[in-house]
Amino acid sequence: MQSSRLWIRALLAAVVALISIFVTKLSLFAALGTFIAWASLPRDADRGLQKARWLLLLAAGFSTLGLFRFLVGEAVPGIVAGGNRATEQRAVSRLREVLFAEDSARRHAKHDPDGDRIGSAALLGELTGELGIRGGKPLVPPLLESYPKLVGTPLGPATEMGGYLLIVCLPRLGGGLTAQPSESIDDELAERRFIAYAWPSEAAPGLTRAVALDQHERIWLAPAIAGKQRSGFKAPPRCDDAIAPDTQKDWQPWRDKLPRTSLPGG
Repeated sequence: MQSSRLWIRALLAAVVALISIFVTKLSLFAALGTFIAWASLPRDADRGLQKARWLLLLAAGFSTLGLFRFLVGEAVPGIVAGGNRATEQRAVSRLREVLFAEDSARRHAKHDPDGDRIGSAALLGELTGELGIRGGKPLVPPLLESYPKLVGTPLGPATEMGGYLLIVCLPRLGGGLTAQPSESIDDELAERRFIAYAWPSEAAPGLTRAVALDQHERIWLAPAIAGKQRSGFKAPPRCDDAIAPDTQKDWQPWRDKLPRTSLPGG
């Protein structure tokens, strides 16, 4: 009777292990069941249990193959995807740091050429203190501290952090937006408008989305195509990428985030 039970248990373990090759999420349970069935076999040699032992060895092979397929097909990609989501979340957090710095520049009128006590937004290098405000003296202390040195991109000077390149675009005198310190900024419009971007630097493979944020804390995500669009030093987004008619459709709200309705500092 005991031999019959052990034989049925071994047969069941082998069947589940075989199924686990195709339904890989069962592989861990199959491996555990096989181990328990093997551990329950008596140590004394018994010819009647030899077939059960062979079945369990076969089950061990099936479950091992199922585990391998699970790791390659689901577990590892899931871990990588989770890591990429965490990196993307950090990029959003960095852009929020930029937003808070711009809020402070506006509230405390760090650059206020018209004297209305509402400060204009600043370029990224101006916020970090690496560049002087509109070519003048740098902010002391800077509104963003411990940021890496600026690096050149076709869009303008950016900084690379955590697999992403960050930049700030401001209204340009005469129309449009710019991130180039050499261009003239419309300081009046910059009191209530800027767009910051974070796009994959390609230093961290697997990142597939760029992030944008504006003065009202609207946050959007858009596809990044390696080496071609919104990805790498040579292929940044345009300054108007998130709002231009031909590309605006690419940008989707992040987690249905609602914008704030007013700006700090009046």
